[in-house]
Amino acid sequence: MKIRDRLSTQENYQEIIDFDMETILKIKKEIEKLKESEKKGIQLYRRPNIEAIQYSYDDIFSYKYNLFLAEYSKGENMEKIEPIYYSLIESMEQSWKKSNGYIEMIWTLSIGIMLEVEKEIFDKLKSLVERDNLNDYLVDFLLQHSATQWSKQTTRFEFPVPYKNLSEVIGVSFTDKYKALELLKNYLQKKWYKGHSDMGWYNAHKSKFNIHTGYWSFESGAVAKILQLDDSSLKEQQYYPYDMVHWKD
Repeated sequence: MKIRDRLSTQENYQEIIDFDMETILKIKKEIEKLKESEKKGIQLYRRPNIEAIQYSYDDIFSYKYNLFLAEYSKGENMEKIEPIYYSLIESMEQSWKKSNGYIEMIWTLSIGIMLEVEKEIFDKLKSLVERDNLNDYLVDFLLQHSATQWSKQTTRFEFPVPYKNLSEVIGVSFTDKYKALELLKNYLQKKWYKGHSDMGWYNAHKSKFNIHTGYWSFESGAVAKILQLDDSSLKEQQYYPYDMVHWKD
């Protein structure tokens, strides 16, 4: 097994994986206890049972994302990682919100495109986008090239930094794929990580605690796959999920 994100070790990633799996099981048991208490009309905590259940679903969604990232960063094979993605979709339906889940939507759509998942998965993600009225250029682009019927295309970016750079990659690709690849490489080398400096996981690899699950620009992989770019030069490029792009080749 070859590690993918070398900013941590396989042992550290495995520690996170073990913790996340154990925590998810504990939260699921807590949800069942809350549901049973709600049926009996018993209030377990100060927070209403229904509200506590929703917060628990939100926590499961976060832990599953960390689990997926850590497994991929550790170097686990895609056959083992793929089921985690499907489980993630299930949790996403229970907890995703536009207000704090833009990156998760971008990543989930992108991973689905790279894994070439079935239409039903994209339909579920499309429903969430429609429900919360998420108007975003990159979301539209990804949905248009998934298995869904999606014709909307706004020029608006929910977060112009760093994602607006990808509109130039996409636009140039129709006339010059080599130029598009160079722009994508520049995005990965100079724009992507810096553009997420306001995220909680930024510089996680420098923490004294074992919290780094990996840095991945999944949208870059999806864009390269959709545009059919020759990404061989990106095989060792930091943040680029090369083997996920080519898993189905």
